[in-house]
Amino acid sequence: MMFLDTSLRHPAPDPRSKPLRAALQVLFFIAIWCLSQQALQWLHWPLPAAVPALFVVLALLAAGVLPEQRLAAGADWLLGDMLLFFIPPLLAVVRFGPLLAHSGLRLLGAIALGSLLVLVGTGLVVERTLRWERARQASREGREARESAR
Repeated sequence: MMFLDTSLRHPAPDPRSKPLRAALQVLFFIAIWCLSQQALQWLHWPLPAAVPALFVVLALLAAGVLPEQRLAAGADWLLGDMLLFFIPPLLAVVRFGPLLAHSGLRLLGAIALGSLLVLVGTGLVVERTLRWERARQASREGREARESAR
């Protein structure tokens, strides 16, 4: 995995090498996706290749095999240009114009409701996680204070 980031060999990487590093990291993501696609075809599983590929990358990050810094430039580039990845769905919307004319308001309502539910759900999870972390930190600080008072 050393090919993904040259910063370990060079303490201060040349700013001009960042595009090359990002391109290599994007190629890594593409390779993981291709391997995932091949595995799914071999197993005859009807899943998009991105799903197991995401779990592979997540497992590599969680296990510490692949540090986050080695994928940061490529991930930033992909996220920064994400609109390009939504063009095919937009073309599908144009192709199915009659469906939108017939059921457009219901589809728009479903999209709006779904987005609202995702936003509320994410907010609740983040709020609950922050409360849990604060309570854990307060408990840890209280325990340390009691131990230092002894």
